[in-house]
Amino acid sequence: MLTFRAGQSGFTLVELMMVVAILAIVMSIGVPSFNSMIKNNRLSAASNDIAGALHYARSEAVRRGRNVQVEALDNNLANGLRVWFDENNDGGFDAGEELRVVRLPAASGLVIKGQVDSTTKTDIDMSYSPRGAVNGAGNVMEVTLCDDRAGNHGKQLRLLASGVLRASAGLACN
Repeated sequence: MLTFRAGQSGFTLVELMMVVAILAIVMSIGVPSFNSMIKNNRLSAASNDIAGALHYARSEAVRRGRNVQVEALDNNLANGLRVWFDENNDGGFDAGEELRVVRLPAASGLVIKGQVDSTTKTDIDMSYSPRGAVNGAGNVMEVTLCDDRAGNHGKQLRLLASGVLRASAGLACN
C-alpha cells in the first residue's frame, strides 16, 4: 500500500497522459492553419515587394524629372526587379545606376507570371516617364502571383499605361 507524506504533491500518470492527449488534439487543429498562414504571407510579401518597387520607380521618375527604368532580374520576373536611372543616357544599365533591387526568394514555391497586353512575358523591361506614365509595357501589364494551392489564393498586380497600379486578391490559380 502506498502512503504519502504530508506536503508531497505531484501529477499522476493518468493526469499527465490526459494533458498530452489534449495538446496533441490542439496541435493537429493548429498546424494546418499555420501552414496556410505562412503561404498567404509569402504571397502578400512578394506582391508587396513588386508593388513597392513599381511605386518607388514611379516616384523617382517624377522626383528626378527623367525616365526611370524597371527590368526583370536575369531576364526573369520570378527573380525580382531592378529599378535604375540611366545617368549617362546610353540606354543600358551600368554600375552605379542602380536605385533599388527587389529579389524574390526562389525557394518560396511561388509562381510569378507577367503579361503585357495579354501576351505572356517573363522578361519585363519598361520605364516610367517624368509624368508617372509607363513606357514599354503596353496598355496593361499584369503580374500574377500564385502558389501550389488550388483555389482562389492568388494575387494580381495590374499596371495601367497611366502608371496607376491596382492590386487584387482572390485570383483563381491552377
